[in-house]
Amino acid sequence: MINLVERLSDKLEYINNALIELDLSHIHSLLQVPTKFAVAGGGKRLRPIICVYCTEVVGGDYRDARDAFLALELIHSGTLVHDDIIDEDLFRRGTSSVPVKFGGKRAVLTGDALLSLGLKYATKTGRLEVVNWLSETALKMVQGVALQTFYRRKLVTEPEYLNINYLKSGSLFEAAAALGGLIGSESPDDSRKLAEFGKNFGNAYQIRDDICSVYYEDRNDYLSRNDILNGDASLPFIYALESEAISEEDRNTLISMFQVEREKIDLAEVQRIYEDTGALEKSIKKMKEFAERGHAQLNCFERTEAKEFLNYLIDRYYKQFSPEKKLEIII
Repeated sequence: MINLVERLSDKLEYINNALIELDLSHIHSLLQVPTKFAVAGGGKRLRPIICVYCTEVVGGDYRDARDAFLALELIHSGTLVHDDIIDEDLFRRGTSSVPVKFGGKRAVLTGDALLSLGLKYATKTGRLEVVNWLSETALKMVQGVALQTFYRRKLVTEPEYLNINYLKSGSLFEAAAALGGLIGSESPDDSRKLAEFGKNFGNAYQIRDDICSVYYEDRNDYLSRNDILNGDASLPFIYALESEAISEEDRNTLISMFQVEREKIDLAEVQRIYEDTGALEKSIKKMKEFAERGHAQLNCFERTEAKEFLNYLIDRYYKQFSPEKKLEIII
């Protein structure tokens, strides 16, 4: 496994250098500066990593995926800027959000510029399928945000939540894996199987994120708003309210936190309710179900170092996850 981690550093360096070297000289400085700020904001680069490893899973060269993963990351960055405007988030990845640093109007246009750049790099691949995938994905993500905003401070069912989860998060991971398949293989079946892997990885990722919004993993999380504060239903929240074990007092406590705007909540109390009702355990189980489906899709491919690394990511992010034990994730 040490070898896999060492090999990752080469790919991460390649991805980060590609983002640093983006030519934005043709963009007016009014948008060039916040665009650079948004792209340089860091993050795990998890979606580009999945893209390049999926390229290798089907026998391709990860360097051929450069324009595809740049398109992917630019579109992702654009949607994050717009998310921060809608959610009125003050921070993103431990630093000021684009709307806070540059103002709301400039942030809207920065998000638009990033989305436009993403489509530009999609066309640079010379593959109509890549453009189609990213266009469809961008539309799915916009619909996911629209639905999330519409249901803000409203109670939703598990199927409604899972649909929003897929549109807003799962679809981008789905695209990342599918693009890797398209770049590395001529077989539509390879791309389809990898898309299913990405979709399940992404669905699990959002549930994990739901849990971590209450059980913080690092100090940067403290700078972001909690799902309950935002009025966004999470899977643990849904499961807690559905639980036969929840008391009327605890139900009222959760609903009050969710439906009434406030600056902070008692996280220890939320954690207790999630644990007492079994909502935490049930959420982790659902997350691991999606992770197992991801494993199953990868098992369709021959054993390679790339496949082993993707399986390792699934294990570290999901199968070995415990909110009480903060695992060191290498990316």
